[in-house]
Amino acid sequence: MSVRPLSSVLKTFAVLDIVAAAPEPVRLADVARAVEEARAATHQRLQTLVEAGWVEQTEDGRYRLALRIVAHAAMAMEQANLGARLADILHDMVAESGETASMAVLDGHEAVIMRRVEAKGILRADLRVGTRLDLARTALGRALSAFARPDALARLAEAGVVLPEEELVERIRADGYAVSGITGPRTVSAVAAPVVDSHGDCIAALSLSGPTAGFNTQTCASVVVAAAARVNARLRGARE
Repeated sequence: MSVRPLSSVLKTFAVLDIVAAAPEPVRLADVARAVEEARAATHQRLQTLVEAGWVEQTEDGRYRLALRIVAHAAMAMEQANLGARLADILHDMVAESGETASMAVLDGHEAVIMRRVEAKGILRADLRVGTRLDLARTALGRALSAFARPDALARLAEAGVVLPEEELVERIRADGYAVSGITGPRTVSAVAAPVVDSHGDCIAALSLSGPTAGFNTQTCASVVVAAAARVNARLRGARE
């Protein structure tokens, strides 16, 4: 015996899809028009989504996705085994560069490493899967920030998250990759490039990292950008 889905829930998810697809916060009237429903009914659905934590309302009464959805997106990629599906590309990056390869996603206010393939050398970047990185100084954080959707960046800024300066963001977008800005007694260099889905949205970033001594930034940047292009093509279903 088949179970029929709840039509009211499907309509509420349709409202969520409209909010998610908009490049900026949307008005109630625009959402109601898009789902072809009375404003009162759409308003009730939006308030339900607000109460559930999926949508939030701005000061001027518009609606946008809540940042809670970022953590769910990261977990969705983990459950989809994206890291395992792309493991061969990470291994190829290590083989070409001799440095450690990583994949990270934006999770809340930070970048979090989801997959990592260590270099075989004695000197390695001492980071592990699950390590959380700030967005302003690390290569992975900078890449995820620079290529994030404008509305996501705006919400991060409103939350007080420190982001890369606009001039740096423009340079990263022009170059197609980001370079780490971290220094210290155990200096590690890194470069990272964005992974984008079929809609052109940045969903992850790839990086190469290693001790600054002997780290060839330009060579690693070429490897990372080429690897990201392979991932992007694979996610679109293109043959390699």
